[in-house]
Amino acid sequence: MAEKRSLNKVIIKSEYSRRFPDPMNENVTTDSLNIEHHILLSRAVNVPSGIPKSPNPREQRIDKGIYKKVKESLQSIEDLSFHLKNKGITILAHQVEYSTDKKIATVYFGGNDGIADGGHTYEIILATQADGTCPEGQYVKFEVITGVPQEMAVDITGGLNTAVQVDDASLMNLEGKFDWVKEVLKKEPYAEQISYKQNEEGMFDIREILGIMTLFNVNKYSYPQHPRDAYVSKAKCLDLYEADPDSFKMLKPLLRDILCLHDYVHIMSRKRRNEIEGGRTAGMTGVYATKKRGDYEFIFMGNKEASQLSGGKLDAKLYDGALYPMLGAMRFLVEQKPGEKVYSWKLKSFAEVKSFFDEIAPELVNTTYNTSLTYGRKPNPIGKDENHWDNMYKTVAWRFMTKHSSK
Repeated sequence: MAEKRSLNKVIIKSEYSRRFPDPMNENVTTDSLNIEHHILLSRAVNVPSGIPKSPNPREQRIDKGIYKKVKESLQSIEDLSFHLKNKGITILAHQVEYSTDKKIATVYFGGNDGIADGGHTYEIILATQADGTCPEGQYVKFEVITGVPQEMAVDITGGLNTAVQVDDASLMNLEGKFDWVKEVLKKEPYAEQISYKQNEEGMFDIREILGIMTLFNVNKYSYPQHPRDAYVSKAKCLDLYEADPDSFKMLKPLLRDILCLHDYVHIMSRKRRNEIEGGRTAGMTGVYATKKRGDYEFIFMGNKEASQLSGGKLDAKLYDGALYPMLGAMRFLVEQKPGEKVYSWKLKSFAEVKSFFDEIAPELVNTTYNTSLTYGRKPNPIGKDENHWDNMYKTVAWRFMTKHSSK
């Protein structure tokens, strides 16, 4: 009883109920299982609020086309087959208790329990209840699964969510695989601008962050290999991370610097080339994207600092095809010092890294522009050109070795 008092509970009214054990209970030869399925057929108007959604890896957005059709189906008075067309709501829970007539189910939830699949259906039902458009005759099916070991919960959630694809990043976030990234960035002003699961708002998602980290993963991309995957395939970067997260975690001390450098390269490549060459780099079609109105956002540096650096204008930025080889070439400045388990800069500070880029930026921009001319000033082929990646890397390496290696 003491344990039950510590759990949250929600009451679900059910017109029809059924309960049965899972066959795994008898087929598993190691640890004993006591998994049970509880099928509840409830009137949609009686679906309670307050059911937690802890296991669900997606944010619910019911304004998309597919969910508008679900809502229309639910709101139909003439067609009361919603429960047959919709697969319903699946819940992972601690325990279910029934009233004597089995028309009321009390569902108990632990801290990690809740809706594993059907979160959008749940939100649609609550929305129609709120606006008074939920017919009395529509039903929804609940399947409440109890007794699921925690280590199985993530796999179950992933399997259930294949109807509307849950991207792998969402599931990895559910497993806590990005917690260290969140911890490193939690005090940064842009922390809330990074999304870690599907449909979560943010200017960058975790796949893009991993892509930027891939550029500096010298464990995976030691010369003569180049991290083109960072530009070509964010999915490949996610696979690399999942296969070997430790190689990415070695970048932990540099992560904030690397993200700042991402913005710094956008701004200072243009400024330094203009200062040295006396030209307008914003006119380099295929290298820089420009805005006629408004400014680009540079969240990792902050628009105030970015504006000060650029001289007040944030109307241009590098295309990704131009940015990634340039930024990736800077990985030459990353090393693993003897006896250390993390990466650090070869230079003494991040300030020196930025100064180094200031020195070499005009040459990197000119090389990028020349490559763009080869492809008719199109940025996408630049990011895929292995020779261009190689030239950018060699340029950084040569400058470092001739001017900084003796320091």
